[in-house]
Amino acid sequence: MRFTSPYLVLPLMTVLLCSCGGDDNNNTTHTEEPTAKPISLTILHTNDHHSYLEGQSYQLKLDYDAQVAGAESVRVDLGGFSRIASAIQEYRNDNTLVLNSGELNGTLYFSLFKGEPDFKVFNYLGLDAYEIGNHEFDEGDARLAELIDMAEFPIIAGNIHPTEASPLYGKDIKPYIIKEIDGEKVAVIGVLKVEKTRESSLVSDDVNFSDEIESVKEHIADVKQQGINKIIVLSHLGYDFDQQLASKVNDIDAIIGGDTHNVLDSTGEISDMGVHVDGAYPTLVANPEGRTVYIAQAWEYAKGLGRLNIEFDAEGYATQVKGNLELLVGNNYQVLDAESKWIDASTSQTQAIDNTIETLKTIRTIETDAQVENIIAPYKQQMEAFKLSELGTVSSTMPFTRIPTPFVNGAEPSGSYAAQVVADAFLQYLPKADVAIQNAGGVRAEFPQGPFTVADAYVILPFSNTVITLDLTGAEIVQVLNEALDYAQGISGSTGAFPYSSHLRYDVALNAPEGTGISNVEVKDKTTGEWQAIDLQATYTVATNSFTGLGKDGYLTFGVVREERPEAYEESDVAYVVPLLEYFRETLPAQELPALNWDEYCIKSVTDLAN
Repeated sequence: MRFTSPYLVLPLMTVLLCSCGGDDNNNTTHTEEPTAKPISLTILHTNDHHSYLEGQSYQLKLDYDAQVAGAESVRVDLGGFSRIASAIQEYRNDNTLVLNSGELNGTLYFSLFKGEPDFKVFNYLGLDAYEIGNHEFDEGDARLAELIDMAEFPIIAGNIHPTEASPLYGKDIKPYIIKEIDGEKVAVIGVLKVEKTRESSLVSDDVNFSDEIESVKEHIADVKQQGINKIIVLSHLGYDFDQQLASKVNDIDAIIGGDTHNVLDSTGEISDMGVHVDGAYPTLVANPEGRTVYIAQAWEYAKGLGRLNIEFDAEGYATQVKGNLELLVGNNYQVLDAESKWIDASTSQTQAIDNTIETLKTIRTIETDAQVENIIAPYKQQMEAFKLSELGTVSSTMPFTRIPTPFVNGAEPSGSYAAQVVADAFLQYLPKADVAIQNAGGVRAEFPQGPFTVADAYVILPFSNTVITLDLTGAEIVQVLNEALDYAQGISGSTGAFPYSSHLRYDVALNAPEGTGISNVEVKDKTTGEWQAIDLQATYTVATNSFTGLGKDGYLTFGVVREERPEAYEESDVAYVVPLLEYFRETLPAQELPALNWDEYCIKSVTDLAN
């Protein structure tokens, strides 16, 4: 059921779902007859929500009391589709497009319900267009086909071409839609990043893809032949690729983007709140003819809503474009007390925070939408019950001793079997990964022998990390393993840095000279199951958690590679605990975690050179 805005009782906008085809010549300018009149268009947009349906606790700097030390830090309940729905209902009118650039998977809502609550919420929102993201394929073609059947809104992706062998064949995936707004037609063209979808999802070989830029050119030519000169691209390419697209293709007025979770802001307010900003909202890029293309994106995880206002002249050109990302919060704030502990804000503090927010353009308090709350409620209830349920059994206790004690090759090994299990779960969950590395301290408890519950999994992995991948050479893998070992033994005292792995094994020498303690590294081939010496020149995809992926805990090479080769880094946006839950539910036979297989354990032997 969709909400009904007072503006929508007699809707003037009509969706015309169109097929692709036609001329791919994109070197001409807007040459159609002038339209009858200028129009104003507002685009409300979200991206990369990754099944974060509810609001989340988030710390912002709001400087609500300059006289009190620490009064700049406030914990807010940020975002969620209930608040986004309220904002859409308030802002939407006959000159509005509501767009979502896609991306499912990342929370238990998806792990348990595979996108069903997400699409029910989107049905209620009455999206004007939804662009397919790469993670929509994480459960394969068949599940995406089921979700498309469930959708009551247009789904677009101009460069996806299922063959007859795919369950997606014949499903209602449009290359673009056309909306009639105030008597004028506006085209919204969809496009998806191809390589990432092929490499980092479970899309089948029965789905073909066309080049991103050529696809957009083709569909622009098609809509121009229909006399349409106001063109929006709903993109799941990422911020950098969006800028390339804008610079290479004529006739695009605006790109509403996603995939890379960028925070865009031109007010300076969001960075003052302590949030890293990646560029201007909107970002301006000149197309080959020198005309400006306006690029917008709205962060991630349903934390806020993008609101882009475009004034078109009678010839169909954007003459004035402005807007901003708007962070949506409740007024149930928390603040720091004299002992630096978080407590509920007092009435006077709440009023002071409200007063501060009222002075800002990029954040507002807003009530939740009761219907969205009702849609989510039964799924939330099932999810909470699931957290108390039994996942399976553990045949023998998996300890979590951070730094292993000496043992010889072939003897019973020591160390964190628990960290090995977590690394195994990462590797099983991410089909792209060749190996996985997990820091010992990221695992906070043992796997106890006997029944294993979801609650146990959350005790073991309590952090709000996500799972990421990095493409590293064999030499860089050996280097980062040694960096972690050195950090675990160094003056930092961070024993939690010690590295455990899946599909990697190595000898460990404690108290060895820096950079030499881990040696004889071997890699297990995922296809053949054979172990062989790591190829120092070859490239491997490494799964790890987002904390070490930043270069934290001594994993310096991870941070360097991410900085110097950003294309080697990929954020799965999957919550830390989800791969472990899925490991028990879908990978382990009879949901039983067996005793450690010493041949598969990442540590072959441990010596201590100090003794």
